Amino acid sequence: MKIPIRYLPGVFAVVSGALLLLLSRRKVAIPGAILATMLGLCCMEAEYWVAHGFPWSEIPFFASAVLLTLTALFLGVLGGAALAILGLGFFAYVNLRYGAPYLLDYVMPILYGFTLARCRRQLNWEHPGLLRAGWTEGLWIALTYSFTVWRTSGLSKWGWITGGPW
Repeated sequence: MKIPIRYLPGVFAVVSGALLLLLSRRKVAIPGAILATMLGLCCMEAEYWVAHGFPWSEIPFFASAVLLTLTALFLGVLGGAALAILGLGFFAYVNLRYGAPYLLDYVMPILYGFTLARCRRQLNWEHPGLLRAGWTEGLWIALTYSFTVWRTSGLSKWGWITGGPW
């Protein structure tokens, strides 16, 4: 099966992000998750590059996102939790506002969700039931994905993911 070039950044982000999450030991679980989000950001820019050419207008956002991610890496668990909450909120807003025509629009919230679940577990910010680390993030992602698919369909923006022009 040949993977079209448009999917390569997303597939790379999924595989390498999953490897970072799976292979990071307990002592470096949070930095591994934060680095997975940074790798996803880099792949997201690569996906835009494949779609539209080098995204000069995205440079300030990308630089800010990388700086914020490095700051979270420096701050540790609390920084990772703050970064993950910000990332989940950002992607919920952007994907619901503009639709999600790219593969990484669906990958990045999962990376931020894993980061938040790991941080919450280490900070002991969980309780039995729905507030257990991982469940809340999973529910958030499922709900936002449902609305995102609806919004992307309403805006007819499936062209990039389905192989058509965007």
